Amino acid sequence: MVFEPASVYPISALQKNQREVREAAKSKLLRITENGASAYVFCSEEVLEQTIERAVAKALYERECLEAYERGESDIREGRYVEGVDALKSAVSARRARVA
Repeated sequence: MVFEPASVYPISALQKNQREVREAAKSKLLRITENGASAYVFCSEEVLEQTIERAVAKALYERECLEAYERGESDIREGRYVEGVDALKSAVSARRARVA
């Protein structure tokens, strides 16, 4: 999780600058520090939902990439590949003819 420099607040800001902290929490994750060390994360429910949705989408994308990579490795091991542009064009044409 990456926090913007302006997204770090000391815990005392929750009492002294409530309005500023609440406004900032409507648009981004905030890091709340205690004695200079990260202690809490503060945000609105909407920001939390968006953060979770982005994390899930990223994880699914990474999984799809890994599966594609594994399929590619398997295809290479089993000889399901072509070499060169002309061979690729022929293979694509043949596949299109079978599908159509």
